[in-house]
Amino acid sequence: MVESLKAESGRRKIKVLILEDSDSRRRVFRENLSEDCSLHFFDTVRDAKRAIETQGPFDLIYLDHDLDQRIFVDSEEENTGYQLAKYIAEKKLGARIILHTMNPYGAARMKELLPQASHIEFPELFP
Repeated sequence: MVESLKAESGRRKIKVLILEDSDSRRRVFRENLSEDCSLHFFDTVRDAKRAIETQGPFDLIYLDHDLDQRIFVDSEEENTGYQLAKYIAEKKLGARIILHTMNPYGAARMKELLPQASHIEFPELFP
């Protein structure tokens, strides 16, 4: 995904929004994407929305579902990837989207809103 975006963007770095609350996962993103990408990490939906409005557009968006160091969170809670997926769908953003959550129920709900998104569980992102 990053390679095709890099080819499309020419010489500039790919601008990536990452909704992720885990420090260890953030480290993996940095280790695998930092060279070609400008990474923007957020652990709250509120901050990610603000970034979309003030720092966008983003070329690529990675969405986790379960935030606040919790697992199998109800999608209707305020700080979940599902809530940001709703916002992205409403705004009709043109970014490529990868759902990297390991919560199958949350992923399915986000995929309903963002049918163009790819779902790749985190352990499979950077084999």
